[in-house]
Amino acid sequence: MQKVAIVTSSGHGLTKALIDEYDIKLFPFPIFIENKSYLDGIDITPDEILKAMYQGKIPKTSAPSPADLINIFKPLIDEGKSIIVILMSAGLSSATLEAARRASEELGGDIEIIDSRQIAGGQEIIALEAARIAKEGKSKSEIVEYVKKIVPRTNSIFGIPDLMYLYHGGRIGRAKALMGSMMKVIPIVAVRDMEGIVSPIGRARNVSQVNEKIVEVIKKDLEKFEANKIKTFIIGHADNEQAALELKEALEKNFDYGDMFILPFGCVATVYPGPKSWGVAYCIE
Repeated sequence: MQKVAIVTSSGHGLTKALIDEYDIKLFPFPIFIENKSYLDGIDITPDEILKAMYQGKIPKTSAPSPADLINIFKPLIDEGKSIIVILMSAGLSSATLEAARRASEELGGDIEIIDSRQIAGGQEIIALEAARIAKEGKSKSEIVEYVKKIVPRTNSIFGIPDLMYLYHGGRIGRAKALMGSMMKVIPIVAVRDMEGIVSPIGRARNVSQVNEKIVEVIKKDLEKFEANKIKTFIIGHADNEQAALELKEALEKNFDYGDMFILPFGCVATVYPGPKSWGVAYCIE
């Protein structure tokens, strides 16, 4: 029996096949549309989120409560497992980190909480890597040590046609959101260099230019780490498969890599960047 359970949040886009293959445990985020609440992945889907957004509604999310996390952690502890929790960046959801800490303190089990410093695909990569070596039978300390090595080498970049969704979600200020809308360009943002926040890195007129910029930034990151290979790419999108496929082609032409996945964004990863957004997370070998 696997001795270490990997727990991460829902909403980013991991497929059921990957979740089942690596026995990843998910906890759902509450999502609110107008005055109705839902649990991500349980009673609402990304397609339903997109439909609401196309109708002009602004979905919101909130952090899970400590009680919600206890309900996830306790059965694993009762099975005698150690737990490693991979969370989205505390710079973007400090309440989730605090809820996990409180749940851990109340239960008193062998629980390690790791701030991925990432969102969406970046968090997925880190959770997948942890789960892969957990499945191999590695100890909790070995997994934690490995994860802490790959966190600084994992980044995410996105093309976001409408910054107002990031503004409504509290991820950027109103001035930046208005500027992106007024200039009729596609802003390019990233969560990288261990900053743990969404930062602008450029803008472009079309999908091809966004993808060119993404390639350029990844090349610089490889140089910075004196590396020549990407371990894993996760390409994600919110109802923009064509942009994702074009990005896939650009990455295949420019990089040596191990694994590559194209995954539609989950609910939470759709709420914040909004419809037609796309991007890639990558872990440097």
